[in-house]
Amino acid sequence: MLTGVVGHIKWRIYTAAAIHGYTVSRSKDGRQWSLVATVVLSNAFNLAQTPLTFVAKHAKGSWTFPIQSMSPVQRDTYQVTARLGPPQEK
Repeated sequence: MLTGVVGHIKWRIYTAAAIHGYTVSRSKDGRQWSLVATVVLSNAFNLAQTPLTFVAKHAKGSWTFPIQSMSPVQRDTYQVTARLGPPQEK
């Protein structure tokens, strides 16, 4: 499990959503990754594009996860959930 505060959902070089608080988890068999995050700013047009990626910064760079599918942002909690592909470290 990976947790953090600052992250982004990106479409190409554009920010589709700014994240404040996220959890990335992997299934027990290691095949599926998932994201639960709180959106603080978003761009509806960019969120509707593909391909989207989730970017999580760390001390020496960032992890980038391709987003395979994503739920709409929940209006009451501002949470989004997504199914991710395996991470790529940059």
